Amino acid sequence: MAALDVPADSDAEAQRRIKDLSKPGAAEFDLIDDYLMWVVFHAMRPLFGDAIGAVVAGSATNAAQGDVDEGLQRQYMLEIRYVAGQLLAGNLATLDLRRRAESCGDALQARIDRVTGPIGAAWGVKSSSEDIERNAVGLAWISHPVTVQSGALVMQELLGRQKVYEQLRSRARALGESRVWTDPDFRKAVRNHVLELMRFRPIFPLLARDVPRDTEMETGARSNAGCPGGGKVSLLSIAALFDPTAVPQSGRFCPNRDWGSEDALRYLMFGYGYRQCPARDYAVDILTSALIGLLTLPRLQLARGEGKAIAYDGPLMLCMRMRIT
Repeated sequence: MAALDVPADSDAEAQRRIKDLSKPGAAEFDLIDDYLMWVVFHAMRPLFGDAIGAVVAGSATNAAQGDVDEGLQRQYMLEIRYVAGQLLAGNLATLDLRRRAESCGDALQARIDRVTGPIGAAWGVKSSSEDIERNAVGLAWISHPVTVQSGALVMQELLGRQKVYEQLRSRARALGESRVWTDPDFRKAVRNHVLELMRFRPIFPLLARDVPRDTEMETGARSNAGCPGGGKVSLLSIAALFDPTAVPQSGRFCPNRDWGSEDALRYLMFGYGYRQCPARDYAVDILTSALIGLLTLPRLQLARGEGKAIAYDGPLMLCMRMRIT
C-alpha cells in the first residue's frame, strides 16, 4: 500500500470524470458506474504496480502490458463487485447474488492464477504462487468494491441532509474550479464530513464474528453475555458509533466534533484494534477526492423517472442514478 499516491491519483481521476459529466447534455449519470468505481480504481491501480494491465486483462501476454481498454476494466470491476457483494450482503444475499458471486469468484481466481508471475515481479517478491494468489485475490475484491459502496452510502446520506450539502457546495463555488482541489482547509472540512457521514451510514452496521472458544461479552448490565465456543456473535457496530457514553451528543450530525482522546472511535466503522482495516486512511482520502469532485457540479438529486433511482440486490447498491439540475 505504500505505493499508493492518494489523493493525487484520486483527484486526477475525479477531475477527469467530472469534466465528462459537465459536458453539455450530460443531465443524468450513474454515481457508481460512471464515477465512483473509476475514481477508486485509478487510486488503487498502484497496488499491482506494472502488473495492473495483466491483472485487468487476465493475461500475461505483451498485449496486456500497461493500460487496457475500459471495457476490460469494467468487466474486471464487475467481477470483483459481485464477489464482494456476497460479503456485503452476508446472510441477506439473494440467490442470484450468491450465484453471481460464485461464478465471478471463479473468474477472479482464474484471472489471478494466470498472472501470478507478473504480480510477483511487480511486488518484488519470490513467494510461492499460492501466496501471491491469496494476497492478490484479497486485494482485488475487498479494497475496490467496499470503497465504492461506502462512497455511494456517503452521498446518499449527504443528499438527505440538504442544508449540509448546500453549505459544502457554497464553499466549493466560492473557492473556484482550481482552488477547490488545493485548499487544505476545504479538504479537511470535506474529509471530516466524509467520516461523519460514514458514522451515520456505515457499510457494515451489523457484523457476525466466529467465537473460537467460550468467552463473555461485556454488556454494561449486571451480568455479561455468554458466548459458547464454536458459535457466532452478532455485533451491532452502528450502535457503538452512537453510544452516548463514548460519543457525546451522538445523535447530532457534527463533522467538527472534538474527539479528543477518543479519536480512534471516530474510525470504528473500519474495525478496531488488530481487526481494523489497514487501508483506512487511504479509503477516506479517496472518498474525500470523490466528494470534492461532486461538489463542483451543479446541484445533484436522485433521478426521478422510470424505475428507481437506487437499485439494490439485497443490501448491495448496484446503481444510483443522479440528475444534474
